Amino acid sequence: MESVKDDNRCFACGKSNPIGLKLDFEKRGEYTVSLLNFDKNFAGWENMVHGGILSTVLDEVMVKSANNNGFTCVTAELNVRYKKPCHTGMEYELKGKVVDIRKNIIITEGKILNMDGKIIASGSGKLFIINPNRGSIK
Repeated sequence: MESVKDDNRCFACGKSNPIGLKLDFEKRGEYTVSLLNFDKNFAGWENMVHGGILSTVLDEVMVKSANNNGFTCVTAELNVRYKKPCHTGMEYELKGKVVDIRKNIIITEGKILNMDGKIIASGSGKLFIINPNRGSIK
């Protein structure tokens, strides 16, 4: 596998991407979390965030969860379940965690929650480990 380099232009978290989400993440216990508010430019229908954007941020929080445990990964598989509408102009919390580590694959889970703690969308992922110095669940 070829090596990867962070050029700070990731659509989800890159600070140098002028049209990106510029998400900030922090580790809280077993979770990696971020707060976000979707601009109307990320709508599919009026005032509703596009499902592809929701899957993007779920993917990102799951990959960041692996990063926060010392792994560099790329997504091998992503499954998303949409449960409630996600509205533009409202604050949401992203939460992700590493569930299991298998040989060269990390199993992750992610959620988008409204500020009442209700799940808007959830996801699971299989991430392919690409760094030679493997981390561990911390």
